[in-house]
Amino acid sequence: MIRPMLRRGSLAALLTLASFFSIHAALGGSDEELPPPDKTAGVDLRDPAVIAKGIEILSGTCGGYCHGSEGRGAKGPSLRNRIELTPEMLHTTITFGRKRAGHLMPAWGGALSDEKIWTAVAGIVSLRHADPDPAPAPENQPPTH
Repeated sequence: MIRPMLRRGSLAALLTLASFFSIHAALGGSDEELPPPDKTAGVDLRDPAVIAKGIEILSGTCGGYCHGSEGRGAKGPSLRNRIELTPEMLHTTITFGRKRAGHLMPAWGGALSDEKIWTAVAGIVSLRHADPDPAPAPENQPPTH
């Protein structure tokens, strides 16, 4: 009687762990997936100061026309809550640009140093779990106070 109960308990624990890791992976994993500074031109993608500078680069260099303030999107796609974008994928796209479905992302590899590109990557990766943007206010209605 005790053995089947232990097996059920072990099975329940195993299922709990499996579901945790599945959810964790679906949410973009953890900082453990971020490459170390020796792989990112010395840039620590976890450093809050680097992240802040990355958001500044993103909002200034990339934000005005394409990706909007803090990666909210404009002519280009939003970069917020994009858990599928890996640091390596972002670095490659920023460095070499890309063309897809008639849309062009210019290459920044000649204009920005590798360090600045990795800094921008840190800012974008930090937006993986950003707060959702507020819903736009309905048109033709006075603001509420």
